Amino acid sequence: MTSPLSDILLYLTVCGKGWLVIYLCWLLLNSALTSLSLHLTVTGLFVCFVAYFKLPSPDDELVRQVLGEEMEVQGQDQDNAAWTVAHRAACLDAPENSLEAVRLAAKNGAKWIEFDVSFSSDLTAVAFHDDTLDRVTMTSGKVNSLTYSQLTMLDLAPKHPLSAKFNNVRIVSVEQFVAECLSLNLKMIIDLKTWDLPYETVSLILSLHTRFPTLKTNSIITSFFPNLLYRLRSSDPDILTAVSTRPHFLSLATWEGTSTGMRPRFSGMKQLVARCVDMVYTPLLEQLLWWMVGISAVLVHRAVITREYVDMWKRKGVRVMAWTVNCPVEKQFMRKVLGVQVLTDTMEN
Repeated sequence: MTSPLSDILLYLTVCGKGWLVIYLCWLLLNSALTSLSLHLTVTGLFVCFVAYFKLPSPDDELVRQVLGEEMEVQGQDQDNAAWTVAHRAACLDAPENSLEAVRLAAKNGAKWIEFDVSFSSDLTAVAFHDDTLDRVTMTSGKVNSLTYSQLTMLDLAPKHPLSAKFNNVRIVSVEQFVAECLSLNLKMIIDLKTWDLPYETVSLILSLHTRFPTLKTNSIITSFFPNLLYRLRSSDPDILTAVSTRPHFLSLATWEGTSTGMRPRFSGMKQLVARCVDMVYTPLLEQLLWWMVGISAVLVHRAVITREYVDMWKRKGVRVMAWTVNCPVEKQFMRKVLGVQVLTDTMEN
């Protein structure tokens, strides 16, 4: 457990940085010097604002129970399976986000499964990543344009690289997916793609925790949108959460660490606004939002991760996980040198 003094110092540091950025911007816009009393008033109001809206951090013991102990020593022996998360249930080994993939990942030694949550048109939560069906099924269109019963008729096998090994692989409900993982003693990273339906999303997660009491100690919830995680933890502060992030998330639909292959998400003024938001989001996340939300981990693109980056989050008491790492050598480097858990599309080492 952290000491009260360290908590107070952290509190003052975060408040101070947040106040400094906001207040300097305010001064710049007003282009005038103000009195000392106004400075102190604004500072006090900002501290009160932060104190009112900040969510409590999750219990340290719960974090260790779910995520395990941090690796402290370089080269320390580890259970590689415990430090490897089957991304979309190891989607190169079997059709992604399917029960068949979960069972195969467990057979291959996985201890963790990451999967995605989307909603059908009748608001049934399904294990599915994309907004559209085109990439992984033989059908075109939006996922949320079909009912749950219609989605269950689609086959995930034909477009998979190993399609000859699979047949009639179905899209399943999130409840079925969670039940299967728990039955196989697998922990879960639940990735919420449902940012546009916050009330329904929070209701879903809370109902899952009611339906499966052991889920709280066997899962962590992640999203690219801190506001969704904030809403969730406001309803239940004991739920562990992680922010997923990468550079240029709002302005670029694709990014793999270089300018090659980058594709704008929008056009015109909307794209310009997205780029401006991207510029301020990363420092805001690293200096203030992580603390306000009370996240326990950050899931970040592998191209971002350096020792300095890992140490920065470690000082905040936040774990780092890398996605998506498929090269065996890179997996070993992330785990044994940087002490970072990896999300991978294949359980082969």
